[in-house]
Amino acid sequence: MPNMSKPASDASRRRFVEDVAARLTPWGMQPTLARLYGYLLLSAEPVDLDAIAADLDMAKSSASVAARELVKYGLASLHKERGSKRVRYGASERYSGFLVAQATLLGDLGHLVQDQADAVAEGRVLRRLEHLSSFFLKMEATIRHRIDELTEEAIREGLVEEPSP
Repeated sequence: MPNMSKPASDASRRRFVEDVAARLTPWGMQPTLARLYGYLLLSAEPVDLDAIAADLDMAKSSASVAARELVKYGLASLHKERGSKRVRYGASERYSGFLVAQATLLGDLGHLVQDQADAVAEGRVLRRLEHLSSFFLKMEATIRHRIDELTEEAIREGLVEEPSP
């Protein structure tokens, strides 16, 4: 893993990548994406797909799919080279994309339960479903609100740029 920013042993860097993956996969992130994200977090400069595939011992096609997914979540950024089809990927300065996706799933489940509770339950079970729906919808709103607060804080501190309109 030659592109890493701090001189550390290859074993330490590999362990970090695997530890990141071990913590993100239970949240539903595919292992390849999670490993690539851990790798990009340690990369001082954007990395091309050949280096990613070699360093993470994966097929270039798998690296490409994983990198595009990380860009979609906002966890990686795409860097194009002028006059070339070649692209490189780096860690994003924004970290919330995957959590926003998780919050959206909570909200979707909350709305599903809310919309169907009356048709499928009554009494104590209905009250449970109503509480569950409320819980999921409030969790979604709380996560989104806190992400907005943290994003504004990062912009004020100059850690990230304000998003373009």
